[in-house]
Amino acid sequence: MRRTPPVVVHLQPQPAVQALVSWIAALASAGLVAWLLSLQTVAWPAVMVASLAVPLVAWWASRAAAVLPRRLRWDGEAWWLDEPGRDDGPPVQLAVLVDLDAWLLLRASPGPRWLPLSRRQQQAQWTALRATLFCAPRALR
Repeated sequence: MRRTPPVVVHLQPQPAVQALVSWIAALASAGLVAWLLSLQTVAWPAVMVASLAVPLVAWWASRAAAVLPRRLRWDGEAWWLDEPGRDDGPPVQLAVLVDLDAWLLLRASPGPRWLPLSRRQQQAQWTALRATLFCAPRALR
């Protein structure tokens, strides 16, 4: 059986993903505030405090969606997720959650860690990454 060749991908921050997650969280929390406004028995101070929470929720969501710089590598047998400047990261199992051809959302287990990847940021490795994700045998670790 032939081994798939090694692949190395450097994960980078994705401001567009952070902005989208922040926007969705802000809309959800604004919807909650609108629902509170529709109730007749709610006191106005509680609604005002809830409406002040909308920007806080958006900020928190943006921070939670931030991608830390890491290195994802396939050595021919297993996937590894390394911290910056280190080569001893843990082995991970990858699952492709969203595949939009030019953008991928991966889940690395154990963790889980969410790894958004875009073709624009991974031009040189994109084809090899996709081929390895979908064709490499699943590691048993």
